[in-house]
Amino acid sequence: MTSPRVEIDLGKIQANAQCLVRRLGARGISVTGVTKAVCGHPDVAVAMVDGGVAGLADARIKNVVRMRTAGITCPISMIRSPLLSEMEDVIQYCDASYNTEMDTILKLGAAAKQQSTSHDVILMVEMGNMREGVMPENLDDFAARVIATPGVALKGIAANFACMDNVAPTADDMAALSRLANQVEGACGPFLELVSGGGSANLPWALGEGSTGRVNNLRLGEAILLGTDPVTGHPISGLHTDAFALFAEVIETRLKPSSIPVSYTH
Repeated sequence: MTSPRVEIDLGKIQANAQCLVRRLGARGISVTGVTKAVCGHPDVAVAMVDGGVAGLADARIKNVVRMRTAGITCPISMIRSPLLSEMEDVIQYCDASYNTEMDTILKLGAAAKQQSTSHDVILMVEMGNMREGVMPENLDDFAARVIATPGVALKGIAANFACMDNVAPTADDMAALSRLANQVEGACGPFLELVSGGGSANLPWALGEGSTGRVNNLRLGEAILLGTDPVTGHPISGLHTDAFALFAEVIETRLKPSSIPVSYTH
């Protein structure tokens, strides 16, 4: 076989997904398997689906197309705001997308109408990570505009944590997200199907003993693939940490000092 190469144990990925789906399911939280780290590899995606994830998510439309072409039919979301040049493909291949800009949502709605369908929108909320999201004080008005937009349906809200500052979310952060979900419903009326609390960094909170509130979904990539906590790098109890193995030929082995004095001859 060629070298270097990465070999993947799909059984361990499926087992990790099963473990997390079971443990989080007992807390009322569904799992979305994130495939962006493996470029939407269909075999890895199928292992996640076989492990019981509620759906898949990716950050690149070409990865989603790759999975759809391979015959994967489960719900797939675009986990970031779609590019304006991707609208038609996002509507065709994705069941939902995570959004922060009204102009994008309007174009998604127009593209959905052209394809005689409806597209689900999840609004990202800025919860202090400073990565992306609608400011909380603007969320009610923003949600109302989404609800009034033909071609799209407001499915839920979501937040990111530990992406920019590598700080795990707290119970207070999750409680604040739950309050925002209640606030939106109080202002706009519709029931939010999805309140997605973040990713693998949320697992210590999600698997704890406190109330989960309205949070009913996590988007998990690293925990399923690597079995580790992205904030601490520590293994997560009960998960495999060796689903991926790198094989390469060794071309040099020798011990060298950390620094070597250099002299020049003129």
